[in-house]
Amino acid sequence: MAAVQARAELVEWEPSLPRTNRVRVRRHTCVCESPIYELCAAAGLGFVRRIIGDTPTSADESAWLSFRAAEDLWWRILRGKAR
Repeated sequence: MAAVQARAELVEWEPSLPRTNRVRVRRHTCVCESPIYELCAAAGLGFVRRIIGDTPTSADESAWLSFRAAEDLWWRILRGKAR
């Protein structure tokens, strides 16, 4: 993952809520570094989940978007253009 750039877009993170029975994790960053990011798909939409620390219950989520928009956000986070 790239270092965060000075003018990085701020992502509005909200606490993770059980909105659907199944969430598919399509991609994820290494679990050896915190925060862990996951690109998720559910109900035809996508979002990025952020897990800080060792507890998955402390996860936050980006807004639910079209999968293409969520994937774009995913790449911006990995490139340091969003945080």
